[in-house]
Amino acid sequence: MGLRYTSYIESPLASDLNKSFKGSRNSQTDLYQYNEYGTIGNSLYSGPILLRQRRRTLSGSSDSSSSSQEKIFVTYGCRRCRTHLSSSSHVISKDYRGKTGTAYLMDEVLNVLEGNVETRPMLTGDYVVCDILCHWCKNVVGWKYLQSERKDQRYKEGKFILEVKTICKCD
Repeated sequence: MGLRYTSYIESPLASDLNKSFKGSRNSQTDLYQYNEYGTIGNSLYSGPILLRQRRRTLSGSSDSSSSSQEKIFVTYGCRRCRTHLSSSSHVISKDYRGKTGTAYLMDEVLNVLEGNVETRPMLTGDYVVCDILCHWCKNVVGWKYLQSERKDQRYKEGKFILEVKTICKCD
């Protein structure tokens, strides 16, 4: 199964990785170690190898004895073909309902095609929307809000809904 993604979703850790090159390599804040020439399996690898990963944590208070939760980075993909669509860092809310059940409001979605524009009545008012389809298998994965009739719902314009039953978590 070859690569077929038109866009690649970078982990938030990747931006931290680039920042660590600019800082002092001997500082205590630099949590990464690199090996210029190393081995992966039986083959020689000539690029930098990440030997230790940094873990991001969120804590409820500044008290060091409180339990901390790990912030997990998840890539969401099409359930049918596993093409990458978005990541957990783009989730605005998980409290939405779609045609098939639970849905996520996202601020950015990749690798989708926009369908026909139509007006749909929903629980919070009428919206001008278009379905979004996976660009690889053409499966409908949600919709995009184009215009809202109500002023208090205008924050949804330009945002996407991904229905949970049409997506999966990719490794």
